[in-house]
Amino acid sequence: MVQYLLRRLLVAVPMLLGAMTLVFFAMRVLPGDPCVAMMGDQATSEALSDCTKNLGLNRPLAVQYADYLWRSARFDFGKSFRHGYPVSEYIGRMFPYTLVLVLASAVVAAVVGIPIGILSALKRRNPLIDYPLRIFALLGLSMPVFWLGILLLIAFSLRFDLFPLIGGGDLDGVMAMIRSGEAFSQPADFLRAVGDVLHHLVLPAFALGFTLAATVSRLSRSAMLEVISQDYIRTARAKGHDERAVVYKHALRNMMVPLLTIIGLFVAIALTGTVLTETVFTRPGLGKMLVDAITARDYPLAQGAITVFTMIIIAVNVVVDMLYAVVDPRITYR
Repeated sequence: MVQYLLRRLLVAVPMLLGAMTLVFFAMRVLPGDPCVAMMGDQATSEALSDCTKNLGLNRPLAVQYADYLWRSARFDFGKSFRHGYPVSEYIGRMFPYTLVLVLASAVVAAVVGIPIGILSALKRRNPLIDYPLRIFALLGLSMPVFWLGILLLIAFSLRFDLFPLIGGGDLDGVMAMIRSGEAFSQPADFLRAVGDVLHHLVLPAFALGFTLAATVSRLSRSAMLEVISQDYIRTARAKGHDERAVVYKHALRNMMVPLLTIIGLFVAIALTGTVLTETVFTRPGLGKMLVDAITARDYPLAQGAITVFTMIIIAVNVVVDMLYAVVDPRITYR
């Protein structure tokens, strides 16, 4: 397994390098100039020239590219053009918000999508159950997350005033209380801060999780249909086993490998979905940071965000591959 892991990591290097190269040159091909974005259209040519020199954009493109790769290898993405703060530190502050959103939406998608997919597969011969469930999956696939998010904001924030309209709660304060030990010395304040974070999380997590639940339900249905068509399932039924035992003891256990694949796909889809979700809900996070960076032509910020996204997706897929052997001992790595 160690050799297989090393090979996977070696394969991940050119993938990460390709993504970093693509984002570096794409940012410079897109129309717009960072100095014009910062100083406005009324800036003089001398001021724009000084700005370009100060940002290092007057250097040859190959030199900028080599400097970007060298810095990224040390997880140093430079400083933001617009604000001047270190990009790595800002990513470290924004990452927990995106992580919490992805985990919460994963819970929503799994709780809703997996049971619906399994039930649809088991009841495929019953159109009164299977068809409505498949219509639900089609509805979720056809509903963009930004559209659903706007509807949720109009209904539950503007009309009924049940959830906050913007923000993500004081997650930084929660983490600071955990690090300082105040979470145990002042449990009431800690629970109040956690409740505020969860209050801000409900609508964006449901918006992203509901749209992803449709994809999860379809993949779960396909995986369950493949499993229950195997010979050992028919043999278990022929032996007179109860249908519930056949499903829980045999089918679900052997469905774990396809489910792990679903999880790997889910993380990639969820990370891309955070860009729209965080923008619609004006919620801090890597997705919102990426949109703001592209709008402001803040090259270091955009490059850092996309690089981190790519690293997370690669890491999750490697972990999923490693877990295959854990859930199915028949799988070996050579």
